Amino acid sequence: MEQMVDNRSSRTGSSAALRLGLVALVSGLALTACSNSSPDSAGSSGPTVALSDNKATGTPIKVGYVSPEGGPMGQLPEPRAAAEAAVQYVNQNLGGVSGHPLQLVVCTQKEDPATARNCANQLVADGVVAVLAPVTSQGDALVPIITNAGIPYVTVSGASRSEMSADNAFVLTGGVPGAFAGAAKYSAEHYKKVALLIIDAGGVLATVKFLAEPAFQQAGVQLDVVGIPLGTPDTTPQVNAALAQHPDAVFVVGDGSLCTSVFKALSSLGSTADKMAVQTCAGPDVMASISSEVEGAKIFGTFDATSDNEDTRVFRTVLQKYSPETSMYGFAFSGYQTLLGLTRSLQGIQGDITAASVGAAMRASNNVPLPLGDGLTFTCDGKQFPMLKAVCGQGVIVETVKDGKLAGAQVVR
Repeated sequence: MEQMVDNRSSRTGSSAALRLGLVALVSGLALTACSNSSPDSAGSSGPTVALSDNKATGTPIKVGYVSPEGGPMGQLPEPRAAAEAAVQYVNQNLGGVSGHPLQLVVCTQKEDPATARNCANQLVADGVVAVLAPVTSQGDALVPIITNAGIPYVTVSGASRSEMSADNAFVLTGGVPGAFAGAAKYSAEHYKKVALLIIDAGGVLATVKFLAEPAFQQAGVQLDVVGIPLGTPDTTPQVNAALAQHPDAVFVVGDGSLCTSVFKALSSLGSTADKMAVQTCAGPDVMASISSEVEGAKIFGTFDATSDNEDTRVFRTVLQKYSPETSMYGFAFSGYQTLLGLTRSLQGIQGDITAASVGAAMRASNNVPLPLGDGLTFTCDGKQFPMLKAVCGQGVIVETVKDGKLAGAQVVR
């Protein structure tokens, strides 16, 4: 009996890992691109800004936060730490929300339905006015409980059906469908045929095909999806099969090991196709091992945590001041982006701040600048994607790997 329980637990953990992996790989919730600083070092280097002293003095507003820490997914404390730093920034430097300081109510869950539902019920009982879940594979467990209680649910990823379609749920970026829509629009300007190489495990391949193929078809670009079994040490056969279709570009969607293997195979096969990839493929581990093979690749994501533009300087400053042990070169951006995105939507809110008024403010948000979005905005009118009324954002940030760094960011909507 114990062996049966262990196997079942292993399958559950693998399924959760694959779902969260899809969030990470496609939505950009992954190790950000390399920079001059080590990704393993705490804090960050580079230009900062002076923060104004504007302390909130009103009654606190409770905001729930679901954090994936523990269980089969391991520890992901960086988003929570960055969200807590953002709360300090809002309360100490931005005057809070209409003068009210935010109080973050954190519940940790283990990326399984049972602990996710426990968190949802706990936060409902705590009387929060919104629940933030920047990165999770448990949207279908969290969202129904939270939104049925009349509480807004806010994320920047959105890979589950509930997150993308429920009333009172808000995905501040384009989520998984937005990532492929942006890549398709970019491709339409440059290519006629694209080969997409993706990990083939669990339901990831089917989900990617379901979302990517219509987007590329609508853009007038032929898309050939090639699955690569999880853990394949040498992807040369799959890459060779993809190149046999003579694509203009190869789009890699996977973790660092898959990216490394595919880029090496492209180089060894003498491919002249352009290279496209999600942000995991420009992570420090990939860049350190195959920098020449990654050179010139177009990297797609929905956040900019490494440039010197104003929004990124503020992010760098906030982490240095309020969470100096947290590296900005990982998942930290997701907690910061979600918390500050909510705050920007609530600026100017009047009267009692309740779950109902927060939901109304979210639905009224129009072209709100996405934190770390490099010009991306979100509008939560339910009209950004057909049949996906919770998706508020559109577009991606496209950067080019140049001399081992990301450069030339452009927004594609």
